[in-house]
Amino acid sequence: MDTPSETLVSIEEQSQKSMEKLEANFSSIGTKIHRFPRGLRCVSRDGRYIEPSFASFGPYHHGSPQVQEVEEVKHVAAHYLCLKSGHSFEEVYSKIASISGEARSCYADGDAAVARFNDVELANMMFLDGCFLLWYLLDEKEPALLLNRMILSTGPCMLRDIFLLENQLPWLVLEALMTFISVPIYKFILNRSSNFDASSNLRLSKEEFHRYKPPHLLGLFRYYHIGAMPPEDHSYKSRCFELSTSAIELAEIGIKVTASNKRWFADMSIQKGSLTGKLLLTPLFLDDPTACWLVNMAAFEACTSVAYPCDGYTICSYLSLLAMLMCNVEDVQKLRAKHLLRSFFSDQEMLDFFKGLACHLKLGHRYKVTLGKIDDYKRERRVRIAVHKFLYRNFKTIAALLSIVGVLVGIFKTLLSLKQH
Repeated sequence: MDTPSETLVSIEEQSQKSMEKLEANFSSIGTKIHRFPRGLRCVSRDGRYIEPSFASFGPYHHGSPQVQEVEEVKHVAAHYLCLKSGHSFEEVYSKIASISGEARSCYADGDAAVARFNDVELANMMFLDGCFLLWYLLDEKEPALLLNRMILSTGPCMLRDIFLLENQLPWLVLEALMTFISVPIYKFILNRSSNFDASSNLRLSKEEFHRYKPPHLLGLFRYYHIGAMPPEDHSYKSRCFELSTSAIELAEIGIKVTASNKRWFADMSIQKGSLTGKLLLTPLFLDDPTACWLVNMAAFEACTSVAYPCDGYTICSYLSLLAMLMCNVEDVQKLRAKHLLRSFFSDQEMLDFFKGLACHLKLGHRYKVTLGKIDDYKRERRVRIAVHKFLYRNFKTIAALLSIVGVLVGIFKTLLSLKQH
């Protein structure tokens, strides 16, 4: 039986090993392909925001029944990619095999889904999955077989699958394949972005885009949307204030929710005028794929954000603020009328999506800064707010009274005219 001193030494040694292991993992947190965070899993009860429905990329969901049909198509895509590149199958495969060990290290340490593949099996997977994904990004019209099986017959499934957090390939794999063939990644992301938001802004120039080295395609997609955003406000001091407000309250105090024309996505800023103010928000188009992309970008932030108080929860902050403005279906209708939200979803479906998601999101620094600035607006303009609130709440009564006064003035003028005649 161990003595207390021996037990203490054993615990200390284990603690040291655990600390070294976790610190090593933490140092590469931005380049890892993470599992979907546990705190957000209840947002996707049927797994639609986590598990691929058509094609798996990487080891996490490889072999799942719903993605088996496309495995044969991956071999065909690899053949045509090598053919189009002008390099032999062996040459391209050898390149991927040489980095498969590094690719393995990009996935979660000790994950059983990764450990079940030996080095050769993992290299095969990286090669076939990478070729298939790049052929999809190329958007080739020939051969008709691949066009049909990869694009025309898949509907939105592929668009969802390629931006799932758990369904990513290490960027180094795609980068290695792109040494053999040029793939218009920027054009692809740009085209997807046009489906994603309701504005026509160019989020990043091609030069800005190519300066960033992402961990995977999802990370690149997020960066395209927020890469041009100014740094978080370091100077803003945190203090006690209400962490939520309603669209009705904002209207009462003279803050108009307005579509932003800033080139970065997820803008949420306060603009003060002489009499009233504006809350500027990036407009959004929401459908099934874009809802999936938003959830997975938020999940990516939850896995990789580290700094405090500027925490990197940019998409999370934007989603939380939108959800805050929606208390009922009428609020959704008002946001639609302002062209802040467009969707094929019903008003109730949009309300359910945002409210169901927001209660599991961390309130990011940008969210708190925005709410803090709304609080500043309230404190600095008490008299103007009191006048505006009175006019806002009694607008119909005042309008009715003015209408009656107008009628009475008209009658008085008529009587006065008759008397003069």
